[in-house]
Amino acid sequence: MLNFVHIGIGQCGNRFAEQFGSRNRTALAINTARVDMSSLDSKAISPKNQLHIALDGLKDGAGRDPEIGCKSMEANLDMICEAVRRATREKPADRIVLWAGLGGGTGTGGVLPLMKRLADEGYKVVLGLTLPKKKEGWVVRMNAIKALTNIINEFEANPKVIVPYIVIDNEKIMGGLDSQNGAIAYDLTRFVNATTNVPAASAFDDTDFSRMLNYRGMLTVVRAKVPLEAVKGGDAFADAVKEAWSKSLYAKFSAGEATGAALLVIVPDKFLAAKGNKELIEGNIEGVEALYPHANPYSCIYAAKNEDMNGIYIYSLLTGLPAPDENLNEIYDDVRERISEDKERRRERKKAERQSRAKRRLFDYDPNAIDDDDDDGLTALGEESYNI
Repeated sequence: MLNFVHIGIGQCGNRFAEQFGSRNRTALAINTARVDMSSLDSKAISPKNQLHIALDGLKDGAGRDPEIGCKSMEANLDMICEAVRRATREKPADRIVLWAGLGGGTGTGGVLPLMKRLADEGYKVVLGLTLPKKKEGWVVRMNAIKALTNIINEFEANPKVIVPYIVIDNEKIMGGLDSQNGAIAYDLTRFVNATTNVPAASAFDDTDFSRMLNYRGMLTVVRAKVPLEAVKGGDAFADAVKEAWSKSLYAKFSAGEATGAALLVIVPDKFLAAKGNKELIEGNIEGVEALYPHANPYSCIYAAKNEDMNGIYIYSLLTGLPAPDENLNEIYDDVRERISEDKERRRERKKAERQSRAKRRLFDYDPNAIDDDDDDGLTALGEESYNI
């Protein structure tokens, strides 16, 4: 099983790392705000792995300023890399996953310098990034689109460094954030765990998994469930997977553009052993594989002995997906409209302020300086600057 080490940067990233730490994965938290780390579960993330990086002379936190987050990270890279080496000494990391919420300060500004440094140190890195909701404001969304664009540009500028990335769209999140983070962590962890099972048909080992993560671009892992009685014909799996993709919290993607794909199908052993069912399942797998015709897919069937299992679980991993341009364009259009509105509002406010100052200048004069021939003093009263 590949060993994924999870590092959370900033408040959002810390919460993701905590979810994986609670699932017995090695996790570290990095933040400029000590108070934000005070509520982290010390069993999930050991206090020695909670790294405070506030700059000397500054108050805790980055105040949604990515520049502060970037400078704070750059000033502490040596300390952070030493902490990573210490945390992975007994069990080396196959991949380090950096989790960060885009739009704020610490995660937005800190993720790129840490990614570059870890890559320089020889680590293989994966990014887990979140896009903010509309209600968080246009400044936050502008920070997010700038950060993600800079990250993608960095990938293009360094073709030898391959960093696959996950993009989560918080606009899709309904209900509690922690529960949704937990659902994402659950699916990713279960997918990794499934690769350790003995397959009933075909195989997907660590070498295959590593190869999947060597494709440049975005990745997703989505779980679908098919009731046993629904497994008929060859469309049940494909329909369930497409629905799971559409309801996932990931940024918008087209499965047909994936470069790599893995399908792990977990079937109750008694159902799999029944006459004709294996062939039925294989037919359904072909239906899913048709959704990503260019992906060179891996497909694997596992027999589960869980008596309470009342359906078939399907985990689909897609890698090498293009950047989430649809999400970025939506944010760009929204931010541009908000900036235009803000500029107009500021123009109107300045115009009103100038008019108010002109009115007040009517009372800024010396009565003794009024000329008898000065049109009743209107010029002295400010006629030239304010129309009466």
